[in-house]
Amino acid sequence: MKTESVFGFIAGAAIGALAGVLFAPAAGDETRKKIKEAASDGYDQAKEEADELAHKAHVRYRYARKEMNALKKTLMEQGEELKEEARKALMEKLDKLEKSLTSEPEEEVDEQQPQEA
Repeated sequence: MKTESVFGFIAGAAIGALAGVLFAPAAGDETRKKIKEAASDGYDQAKEEADELAHKAHVRYRYARKEMNALKKTLMEQGEELKEEARKALMEKLDKLEKSLTSEPEEEVDEQQPQEA
């Protein structure tokens, strides 16, 4: 929205300057010279505005890129923490299972016939 208003202002200024030159009483050579100067000034002003907008866009791009990289790093670190927590929980369960398998059972279980509930 701001970009449109800047370009609108520049276009309006250029049109106003051109209209002022065309309707001012002056000789043909002088009028052409004024038109050329007004066009040159308009071009210079438009170029400055475009350069400024390009610079702002580049700054915003760098900022967004920096923020994106920081977020990516945070997500990777949190992912590593989650993987480590899951690995620890799994190892604990495997240790418990191993201990229960290596300890002597409290009662003998007949492997041939299933127990009734």
